[in-house]
Amino acid sequence: MKKPKNEGVYVPEHWTTNTWEDKARENPLFAVMTTPNYSNSDSKEFTQEELDFFFEKGRRVYQKIVKPRLALIETGAESPLLVEYGCGMGRILKAAVEDGKRVGGIDISATMIEHCRHFVPESIENLYVLDSHNKSAMPAQSADLVLSFAVLKHIPSFSVYNAALDEIMRIMKPGAPLLLNVNCQDFIHGSFDRPGRTVNYETYSDHFRFGEKKPYKTRTYSTWSGVYIGYDQLVERLNKNGLEILDRFHHTPKKYQGIWVIARKRR
Repeated sequence: MKKPKNEGVYVPEHWTTNTWEDKARENPLFAVMTTPNYSNSDSKEFTQEELDFFFEKGRRVYQKIVKPRLALIETGAESPLLVEYGCGMGRILKAAVEDGKRVGGIDISATMIEHCRHFVPESIENLYVLDSHNKSAMPAQSADLVLSFAVLKHIPSFSVYNAALDEIMRIMKPGAPLLLNVNCQDFIHGSFDRPGRTVNYETYSDHFRFGEKKPYKTRTYSTWSGVYIGYDQLVERLNKNGLEILDRFHHTPKKYQGIWVIARKRR
């Protein structure tokens, strides 16, 4: 049996409990892009067609989300370092390199980092694996921009989610923008004007409609469908660490829970 369902594709049931290193060893392409054409991909030998499709998606995300916001960088760096938290196999980093940018990445999976070294060799000196405490060896205040796309939504506990945010903010230089993609149930109806409310606990969350005191949904986290962060809690944590919110928007009108939060670390 395979579940849960994701965009019409069924992922293996054990992916709700196994680690991301396990997923990377089993099928790294499918772990990053859960589309039908990757459901039976080999764990190491990839076809050129698979790679072309994979890296073209990275180019689209880079062109749509990252490149237009390079102008937000206020670190004063002549050659800014763009760092992706949860870089995977480097599908977005490769697009940045093609655009002439310096890049680096952090990932929880050593296997993913090895793939990234292979496909984006320009990133090698700035690639790091998270340790058991959810920290990396990347020096503090190294990044001129930090990007994280479709990563935090897979984190299976609230404490680790907060540790990821702390690590992201630690590596940012003052004046560096943060492009953060998260799942947030508060805007499930597509409106930022009348948001719902989320209370996050360690292993589950309660979700409330606008103005209501009784939760209409309780969501349990897993290693596939992880934390749906409360927007007010996210903003509070970013603000406490010196980040100001610049913008927010839905990634796609088809999935209102997926939002981008654009912030910048104060100088």
